[in-house]
Amino acid sequence: MRWFYLNYCYLKEDGRKIVVKAFDEKMKTTIVHKKLKRKVNYQKIIRLELYKLIKHFLGEASYKAFRIWW
Repeated sequence: MRWFYLNYCYLKEDGRKIVVKAFDEKMKTTIVHKKLKRKVNYQKIIRLELYKLIKHFLGEASYKAFRIWW
């Protein structure tokens, strides 16, 4: 059996706050969705992808992944 070790680091409280703030800002970034033809943020895109996966698992629709075009 082969073991893989991942690199990691520990952050102090200040560092964690910086990372969480940057992540939240990125999730709030909006783009114009090609199919919806309206602005959506990354958080909404992830939610839409999860809905598509649920439909795929239930056999209602085949899953087609979101492709970044920019």
